[in-house]
Amino acid sequence: MRPELSTLIRLQGIDLEIRKLGLEKADLPERLDALKELMDEKNEEIAQLKDKLADLRTRKTEVEDELELETERLKKSQQKMSSVKNSREYQALSKEIEEIKKSNKAREEEILQLEEDIEGLKKTVKEKTKEVEKLKKEAAAEERRIAKAEKEIDSKIASLTSERDEVAKEVKPDLMARYKFLSEKRAGIVVAAVDEGICSVCNMNIPPQMYNELLRDEKLLFCPSCQRIIYALKV
Repeated sequence: MRPELSTLIRLQGIDLEIRKLGLEKADLPERLDALKELMDEKNEEIAQLKDKLADLRTRKTEVEDELELETERLKKSQQKMSSVKNSREYQALSKEIEEIKKSNKAREEEILQLEEDIEGLKKTVKEKTKEVEKLKKEAAAEERRIAKAEKEIDSKIASLTSERDEVAKEVKPDLMARYKFLSEKRAGIVVAAVDEGICSVCNMNIPPQMYNELLRDEKLLFCPSCQRIIYALKV
């Protein structure tokens, strides 16, 4: 194999490893992002529950005020009973008292139901708040893990980049320009092996005459289909 080809294969291996590490680094925040999204959802749920809780408390106060007023009204109506002069007034007042009692009973039942609902919502808010606190701890731990992993990846990339710079010095400028161009266009795969006349990357046939030239290994050749630099895979 020609020396410059061996150098390019080595350079490609380093670049692919750097690319792989870069992708790993980019994927690191994935779980953290999911945790933050879940926290946002939980906080939104808590906010909605608190709004509902406020509405229930407001309604409870309103019903309690109504009950207080109507209870006072009931007392006054009951006091009037002693001064009623005829049966018609007595029946009307009795009916009014019964209606007030009936309405007050409904108010008392509503207040009890509101109290039950309020306690239930308070419990739910408390539980969801605990869930958020747990998620916060998980997110903090994940941030520490990411920071450590990023540091390790950056260290590896720095070491590989230093090695790459040294290897790149061995490549002629015009060939390096071609390598960079192909690397950008071909997802980092610049050099491809040809096995029994077929490019191992694009899987296209290499013309017989070119394949014979490739076997002689006298100059650099390029795949006519994918334009990658090719070499014959010899068993």
